[in-house]
Amino acid sequence: MSPAAVLRAVGARVWRPTVAAVLVGGLSTVAGMAVGAAVVLAAGAAALVVVAEHLDLRTEPAPERHRATRRDGSRGEVLDLAWSMVGRDGRAGERSLRRLRAAAARRLARHGLDLADAADAEAVRALVGPRAHATLTRTTHPLPSLGDLQHTLTVLEGLGTDRRTTGTARSS
Repeated sequence: MSPAAVLRAVGARVWRPTVAAVLVGGLSTVAGMAVGAAVVLAAGAAALVVVAEHLDLRTEPAPERHRATRRDGSRGEVLDLAWSMVGRDGRAGERSLRRLRAAAARRLARHGLDLADAADAEAVRALVGPRAHATLTRTTHPLPSLGDLQHTLTVLEGLGTDRRTTGTARSS
């Protein structure tokens, strides 16, 4: 690279901060500022111009979030359910209870019962047992224990997936 090209490249980078420093320094000296303070102010103006030249004012594109569609029973679903099992106080978490209630509603619907319907409450209690029924219908604190949650899962698994099989309703 020739010396003239080097000088052009350096000049292209230096001229704006130099002009800013000379202007700010000259104006502050004319305004009555001490020479030392004017030099410091001029250096600050030059530094500000250098920083401003290197700023990229274009907005950065937001990365697209990749959300994999999960199928029922996939590894991620089991992992999510496992993490949501325990709440802050060692009892069952609210998220796991919501998922348990949704699964119970599907299982009970196959037996012609509705968990949310008060008219079916006795039939649901007879089918799943008092402990599982209390776990599924509790909406106030304290939340059910992990043992209650596990018991209810066992009872729901025992119900089977169709109307021909019935579960073992244990009240322990």
